[in-house]
Amino acid sequence: MPSNQPLECVHHNSRRQLLALVEVVVVEVVFLILAWFLQAAYPSGYGRYSKVFMIMLGLLGILAHKRSQEYGLRPKSFRFSLKWSVYIATPFIIVSLAILMLALMGGLSLPKPVELVNDLVWYFIFVGFAEELFFRGYIQSRLNEVFIKKYGKFLGVKYEWSQGTLVTAIFFFGLPHLLTGINPFMGKYRIDSFTVFMTGSAIFMGLVLGVVREKTGFILVPTVLHGFMDFIALALGKVVGLAISNIATGIVLFIFFAMLFEELLKESV
Repeated sequence: MPSNQPLECVHHNSRRQLLALVEVVVVEVVFLILAWFLQAAYPSGYGRYSKVFMIMLGLLGILAHKRSQEYGLRPKSFRFSLKWSVYIATPFIIVSLAILMLALMGGLSLPKPVELVNDLVWYFIFVGFAEELFFRGYIQSRLNEVFIKKYGKFLGVKYEWSQGTLVTAIFFFGLPHLLTGINPFMGKYRIDSFTVFMTGSAIFMGLVLGVVREKTGFILVPTVLHGFMDFIALALGKVVGLAISNIATGIVLFIFFAMLFEELLKESV
């Protein structure tokens, strides 16, 4: 009689996938509902409150599974992660300083030091760290335990990465950006062309950040990349305008993909 073991294994893995999906869906829905409520109840400070809650949920999810190294809190090599964080940060810092110098030469008002520090804290802690901990630390790691299919290349670079990273980037990080103009507590239901563009960009960068997280085994490098992207595009956009700041962000990302990304994936950890 033919063995039922392969079929049983398929059913067992399907159950594990379903349980993992239910878990992370529930956690993300809880976050979304609370974020909507905070936006309606505390419109001036809900961003920081919701991100603190995101950090708490991410940490609780990681601690519940008791695998801090597999869930991105301990690197494969701290030296490797620190080195690549510096490599990635350097062109962003140069471009940031260039933007501020051009703004000064053009007679534009520069942000006060305290405003600049507040923006740095917001984009690196409450955006970069919070989202990388939650999405790449907790959700991606949890899904990679059960979505075990591997892909052999990413953006033309030979590198093995996981299906759970793909699922996370599309369904849990990217597509939820469509909800940025929606809040049932406030009666807001708006999705415009910019939101759709932003969602597509989030899916792509979610994949990049996820693959970098897999490579380093740590959330530090994707946090640095994520924080600097948003800082230049949005914080410095308040100084020189969003059009110029987004062009500057695109230039730095071009440098990243042209000169650093392939080397990062190919270098041994």
